[in-house]
Amino acid sequence: MSDRFDVVVIGAGSAGFAAARTAATKGAKVALVDKGPLGGLCILWGCMPSKALLRSAEVAHLVSASRLWGVEARDVQIDFQAVMARKNRLIKGFADYRIHQIRELPNTELIMGHARFVGPERLLVGDREITGEHIIIATGSVPSIPPIPGLEDAGYIRSDEALNLPAPPRSMLVIGGGVIAVELGQFFSRMGAEVTLVEVAPHLLPREDVDVSEALEEALEREGIRLALGHGIVRAERRGDQKILVVRHEGRESELSAQEIFVATGRVPNLQGLDLAKAEVAMDGRRIRVNEFMQTSNPRIYVAGDAWGQAFLVHMAIAEGELAARNAVGRAFEPLDDRVVPHAVFTDPNVARVGPTEHDCKLQGVDVLVATYPFADLGKAEVMGGTALSGFVKLIVESHTGMILGAQAVGPEASDLIHEMVAVISLRGTIEQFMKIPHIHPTLAEIWTYPAEEIMEILQERSLRARVTFMPGGYGPDEAEQCSESAYRLE
Repeated sequence: MSDRFDVVVIGAGSAGFAAARTAATKGAKVALVDKGPLGGLCILWGCMPSKALLRSAEVAHLVSASRLWGVEARDVQIDFQAVMARKNRLIKGFADYRIHQIRELPNTELIMGHARFVGPERLLVGDREITGEHIIIATGSVPSIPPIPGLEDAGYIRSDEALNLPAPPRSMLVIGGGVIAVELGQFFSRMGAEVTLVEVAPHLLPREDVDVSEALEEALEREGIRLALGHGIVRAERRGDQKILVVRHEGRESELSAQEIFVATGRVPNLQGLDLAKAEVAMDGRRIRVNEFMQTSNPRIYVAGDAWGQAFLVHMAIAEGELAARNAVGRAFEPLDDRVVPHAVFTDPNVARVGPTEHDCKLQGVDVLVATYPFADLGKAEVMGGTALSGFVKLIVESHTGMILGAQAVGPEASDLIHEMVAVISLRGTIEQFMKIPHIHPTLAEIWTYPAEEIMEILQERSLRARVTFMPGGYGPDEAEQCSESAYRLE
């Protein structure tokens, strides 16, 4: 006989924990199922361990370049085992706290084991059968491994292994040009490895605008990272202690060799073993078919986070988990608001974006005004020096309303700087409203005011109804006047 719950959540990572917490605090009887170890991808194998390692790499880079700031640091040495030990201590603390949070959830039973469907509302966890009035799939994701001939025989590591190596390899071929590839590629380079990024697309971060990708590419190349862009991989081989990639570029084959191959070609939903056919859950290719309420084709079953295979972002996983739980236990259905989905790449310099790219707007036929401003011309960045002088920010504004649609940044602390634009875009702010916001000087944040000023001038020249006399850089009340409250529209 099945044990019955109001909500069964499969997976205790970011999405699953958020879903279980939301359902439980609304009074639902919840079963939270996880095969372990507890903590989830972000804490154990993703966001937190990688960022801990990147911080060590950043410090090593700053110390090695300290002469730029008039500081002499001699005999700089990297203790790789100490770097990993620090990461491990941090991750244990994060995981222990999450386990404590899980065990403190009200109305919730934690069930350890692998879950598989045996019916539209029934699950088998080990020898125990449980039934859910509603079920939320939040099983996360696993690394995606491309079908490269010879790769298995040559040998390779994935991100899970890369985050736990006992020592950096002398040289490394990184397959991929996305977030994982560029972040960990730079980490290993700063740890002393000779790194080559091998990407079939013509640019790194192919979902970003080309100018953003090129700015990051220039920064990585200045550090000595080799880029093999537009290179398709024909096959992999092993020769002695070297691993070989035979690549094709512009119709010609060549070879790349290194001590290690790191496959960083993204992630795919972790759905293996769930037996979704018995749950009457339809698929779209390798992804679960989901509506705007996070429901699958079986309306009693929801999905959230990486298991959906949409954004692969922790903050979106949490939002989706909470939404799925609210819709499962509530009486009204709330759709997912995916208009504002910020994301960041924690390379040095950072890359961050919210809203559509300039390229997206062109494809969609949206008439926009675009302006950029380089960090190299910003006073605070000049004071900071080094990699702080890399990159730029970009604003994308709807031309007939003045509404800010998107923002991009490649430069110092871009992952933090983007949040100002996240707030403005979330509130559907216009460029006129943004220009009313005072910015502390000198800060990195004031860089947004310069492309905003440029767009304001364009709008004024086009005789749009807006009168703004306050411009960035003013000090004192006599230098700023009240701005018009009107929204932009053509006369």
